[in-house]
Amino acid sequence: MDFDFDTEVIRRGSDCMKWDECPEDAIPLWVADMDFKAAPAILRALQKRVEHGVFGYEHIPARYYDSITRWLLKRDNFELCKSWILSVPAVIPGLSAILQALTLPGDQAIIQTPCYNNFFSSIRNSGLETVENPLLYKENQYFIDFEDLEKKLSHPRAKVLILCNPHNPTGRLWSRDELEKIGNLCIEHDILVISDEIHCDVRPYGSKFIPFGSLGKEYLNASVTIRSASKAFNLAGLQNAYIICSDKKRLERIDRQININEICDLNPFGIEATIAAYDESEDWLNAVNIYIQDNYKLLKKHFSEKHPNIKILPLESTYLAWLDCKATGLSSDELAQRLLENAKVRVNSGTLYGEKTGEGFLRINLACSRITLQTALERIDSVLTA
Repeated sequence: MDFDFDTEVIRRGSDCMKWDECPEDAIPLWVADMDFKAAPAILRALQKRVEHGVFGYEHIPARYYDSITRWLLKRDNFELCKSWILSVPAVIPGLSAILQALTLPGDQAIIQTPCYNNFFSSIRNSGLETVENPLLYKENQYFIDFEDLEKKLSHPRAKVLILCNPHNPTGRLWSRDELEKIGNLCIEHDILVISDEIHCDVRPYGSKFIPFGSLGKEYLNASVTIRSASKAFNLAGLQNAYIICSDKKRLERIDRQININEICDLNPFGIEATIAAYDESEDWLNAVNIYIQDNYKLLKKHFSEKHPNIKILPLESTYLAWLDCKATGLSSDELAQRLLENAKVRVNSGTLYGEKTGEGFLRINLACSRITLQTALERIDSVLTA
C-alpha cells in the first residue's frame, strides 16, 4: 500500500503545540511529534469507537495486552508475560511513578547527557539528585564513558540509571555489547536500570533494536522498561504508555504508586489506537521510516553542500537530527534564537538536553513533509550564510 506523506496537513489553528506555540510565520521543527496523519487502520479504529457514541468508564481489555506482547515478540524478539505490564497515560508520568515507588528522596538517579529534557524534571520532582554520566563525543559520534559510569554507579546513594534507548537527542541505537556492559555494571553495583524505549520503532529499515530486557533473565530482572506507540505512530495526544517489570515485588510497588499518583486510567481512544497500530499498521510504520530517512538524507546533503562546517550526526534511530554547530562560533541558544527571529524556523537548542553537554548543538525534527523541510532549509541558509 502507498502512503502519502507529502501532502501537508494544516495543523495550525488546531490547538497543536508544535504549530500553535510557534509564531504564525515560522516553520516548527522543534517538539517531537509528526506532521503526518495517523495510519489508516488507526483512523478506522478511532472512527468506529466514535460511532459507538458512548464514552463512559471503561476497563483495559485483554486484547490490548495481547497486542503489546505480540508486537514486542514479532518486532524485537522480546518475549514477555502480560502480567508484567502496567498501563499509564504517558512515559514521563510513568517514569516518575517508577522513581517514586523504588527510590527514596535524596537517592541519586544517573542519566547520560545530553538527554531528553524531561528526565531532569522527573528526577527533581521525585526528590532525587541528578547525576550526569556525560557521553563521550568524538569523530562525529557518541559513546558511553564506562569508566565514569562505574564511578557514578559505585556511589552509596546511587540507585537507578535512566537509560534512553534509542537515545534522544543524539540518535544513537545502543549495541548489544554496550547494553551488556551497562547491565553488568548495574548488576554488580545493585543499580536498577529504567529503560526508556519510546523511540525504538523509529529507525532505518533493517536496523536492529535490542530491548534491554531481552538481553537475558538477569538483565530483565534488574530493569524496568517503559514504552509507548506514541512516537512511532504519532499518538501522543491519545495518552497511552506502558511499563514492563518482571519482578513481582517491584511491580506491586510501582502499581501502588501509579494509583497514589492517580494515573492508572487510560483514554479509551489511546487503547484502540495502540491496538490498531501494533496489529494492523506495520506497513505504514515501515513506509514512514523510509520517508524520515529520506528527509535525513536531504538534510545531510544540503548541509554538506552549503554549510560543511556544520556536522550532521548519524541518525541510527528517532526522527530527530542532532547537529554540531560549534563552528558557527555562536552558542546553541543564540543560534536557535537567530533561526527563529531571522529565518522563521523554530528548532531546539542543544542546552535543553544538558547545559554543558548540549552546548554547540541543535536538534531538528524531521517528521514533516518534504516541502516543509526543504523550505525550512532554504530559510536557514539566510542565517548561516549571512
